[in-house]
Amino acid sequence: MSEADKKALKVKAGVVKRLAKEMAMYEQEVAAEQAKVQRLKDSGADPHDIKYAENILAESSAMLPDTRQRLEEALQELQGLVEEFSSSLADSEELAQAEEQVAAVQPLFA
Repeated sequence: MSEADKKALKVKAGVVKRLAKEMAMYEQEVAAEQAKVQRLKDSGADPHDIKYAENILAESSAMLPDTRQRLEEALQELQGLVEEFSSSLADSEELAQAEEQVAAVQPLFA
């Protein structure tokens, strides 16, 4: 097993981890913005403020499908690398970390 293979596995695992974190942040942002829009509507806020908050919500919501697609693609690539290197890197730390990332993110697509 070459160092380049270990590095590739580590990089892909990092990409999956970062995208999973990004997706979670967008989901939190959408939930917070939905609550903010509802709070503004309930309090009878200025229509301009409500419209602005709705625009922010729409932008955040638009990011979810793209991030989900990028995460799914990265996960598939990582799974391919894990399968490819499972025999040659059986006892490596990089493979263990990659398998952890696959196990952590896979339920999102089940």
